[in-house]
Amino acid sequence: MGNKEQKKPPVRKLEAGQWYWVSRSVLRDHASQIGFAGIAVYNVLASFADGSQRCFPSQKYIAEILGCSRSTVSRAIEKLEKCGLIKKEKRDRYTCVYVLLKVDRCSFEETQMLHRCNSDVQNLHTNDNKLTIIKNDNDRGKDFGIRSFNPTNRKEILALDMAESLNDIENLKFYLSLVGKYPESFLRHVLGQVTEVPEEEIKRNRAALFNYLVQKKAKKKNF
Repeated sequence: MGNKEQKKPPVRKLEAGQWYWVSRSVLRDHASQIGFAGIAVYNVLASFADGSQRCFPSQKYIAEILGCSRSTVSRAIEKLEKCGLIKKEKRDRYTCVYVLLKVDRCSFEETQMLHRCNSDVQNLHTNDNKLTIIKNDNDRGKDFGIRSFNPTNRKEILALDMAESLNDIENLKFYLSLVGKYPESFLRHVLGQVTEVPEEEIKRNRAALFNYLVQKKAKKKNF
């Protein structure tokens, strides 16, 4: 390259809101037991966990994120439970809640990197709160003209979660209207049902099926 300096690639920065928390002890004490699939699934659960360390993505949705089979996710969850890293609770007939359990803390010496600075992620850079759900595909919304949309409350987070789960982000306004009309528990229940329906049984798409079931069940419940 002659005298020209080689351009250095940009280094990641610990920007607030872009990170989620995973203890080093998960790798130190459990990696060999839960395997790479367990590590991957645990990271997905950690990225969705709210302030109470609870989340409820479907196994199919986790599989889609990781590009693996649902059976792989199911086996990984079983290993995470056996190792005491998570607790699975039945939410309703179709969905489960995953609770991330307390793990042993690493000693101070173990958290130090081979550098004069400690690279631990500070709490303010994590999603350890009730309103933030970390989305690793930060540019996804730009293609649909919602570049400026940043959820500021639980209802907006739910609307974005539904739109992304149903691959219908271009109709985000529709989901924002739903969260203003129906309870979160009701919408989460229907979303869980729809995400579990096999692809071959869907006539149009999941978004259309979701809308149909919401309207049908809302009438029965007199919402």
